Order: sequence, then C-alpha cells, then structure tokens
Amino acid sequence: MYRFACKKLSALVLLAATAAPSVAPAAALAFSNQDAAPAAVAANVVTIPDGTELSVVTVDEITSKTATEGDPLTFKVEQDVKINGKTVIAAGTIAKGEVANAKKSGRMGKGGALSIRVLSTTTVDSQNVKLRASKGKEGDDKTGTTVALAVLFGPLGFLKKGKDAKIKPGTKIRAYTDEEKKVAL
Repeated sequence: MYRFACKKLSALVLLAATAAPSVAPAAALAFSNQDAAPAAVAANVVTIPDGTELSVVTVDEITSKTATEGDPLTFKVEQDVKINGKTVIAAGTIAKGEVANAKKSGRMGKGGALSIRVLSTTTVDSQNVKLRASKGKEGDDKTGTTVALAVLFGPLGFLKKGKDAKIKPGTKIRAYTDEEKKVAL
C-alpha cells in the first residue's frame, strides 16, 4: 500500500510540474490585466475643480408677487461644461435652486424684492454636484411718485403700489461648482 501511495504522489507531483509553466503565464497575465484595468479607468475619470464656472438660465418667470422663501426653482445649464476637452456637465441639464427671499411690493410705492439661489446640477455620470450662485432683483420703487400723488390727491395718493420684482425666463445666471467632483466618462 505504501508503494501504491508513493506512485500516486509522484504522479501528482509530475503533473503539477508540467502544468505549472502553462499556469504561471496565465496567472501572470491575469495579474497584469488587473493592474491595467485601474489605469484604463483612471484615464476615463475627470475631476471638476471647485469653483468651475458655468452658466444656467431660468426656465420659468419668478416674481416676488407669488414666490415665497424656500420655493423650489428649475434652471437649465446653458452650455456644455468641459474639462480637458471632455464634457462633464451637458448643456440642457436641469439645475435645482430655491427662492432665498421674496418680499411683495407694498403700499406707499414700496417695490418688491426677490433673491434666488442655484443649488445643484447633475454630471454626465448622474452624480449631483453642488453649485453656488445667487441673483437678486428689486421692483421699481414709486415712493417719489406716491408723495407727489399724496400732495395732489391727499391720502388717496398713499394707495399707490410699487412694482413686484420679476426675473424673466431665459435670464442667465453665472454659477460655480461648490465642491470638487470626479466624473467617470
């Protein structure tokens, strides 16, 4: 029995020795392909630096008459944002924002006030990227006209209202990325 076991063992050793040269290159090839994969992936990753400029446009009219603080707003990215010739944020991508402050126009000729913020958009690989931008607008103040009307017509002149602040659709707003983001292309 000892002799039979030794013959089996030597046959296994012989088999392993003859198979090893053909297995070793395959294993080496597998390891070299694994090392090449991260290099290929790294070549397709672009970093958007913090502070990268982009332009967004308003989609809807925003007015101090109807807006309230915290209302969500929709913008669109105006042009492709490219880093090293590669598009990282596509034109037409939706950007999100909100109303930062809204004050309706008032009596005695006081104009309305409106300020908005751009908060985020999406990269070509569907990641959210934070943005920073704001825009303010004030309605026409009619205080001088109100005083003149009050002199001419008495207390009825004080009923004159100022104008509400409006931001029209298609208004361009310069925004900047508020974080560094790696984008896979």
